[in-house]
Amino acid sequence: MISAVLICLLKNIPIICTGASSYSITVKKYVCIDTPYKESTLYVCKNIPRRNAPTMIQVLIHVPKLYDIILVKVSLFYKFSTYQPFLITVNRDACESIRNPPQFGIEKHVYDIVQETVPELLAPCPSGNRTYNITWYLQDRHAPKNIPAGDYKLQVKLQALPDVPVFGMDVYCSVRSTGIVSKFMLQ
Repeated sequence: MISAVLICLLKNIPIICTGASSYSITVKKYVCIDTPYKESTLYVCKNIPRRNAPTMIQVLIHVPKLYDIILVKVSLFYKFSTYQPFLITVNRDACESIRNPPQFGIEKHVYDIVQETVPELLAPCPSGNRTYNITWYLQDRHAPKNIPAGDYKLQVKLQALPDVPVFGMDVYCSVRSTGIVSKFMLQ
């Protein structure tokens, strides 16, 4: 399900992943939203800040029913004085994205990241009737080469029909330019 989120989010954005980038990206925190859920039980949603390492999230959620259709709603917000919608808002069927894996472009890149880091999320639909235990973090090598500096909020919601929340999460990120001195230090 989360793979569809990432695929939808980065569908039409050009991406180049290299070791040296002109910015640093830091995930400040992960927050589960819209709890308690009607059709799933969230046991753990833990933000794990780590010294000198990326912030992690641990999610333990039980989804008792099987779903043939899971809608993924992804919205990206940029912080001006408050968080405002910023370029990306996606509503899509996650099961369809998993059923027909992407073959090229950014969708394939994101699918490969999910397949490498959390392959259990790529199980074909119907999804559910199990407990998901996921510990995950964004690796630097998976980020695009150029991102505008600023503070971002990525909101992800998984919903069964009709509008029944299964899971929701806000991811707060900070992107900072590293400057010319840091570029020389990387080489």
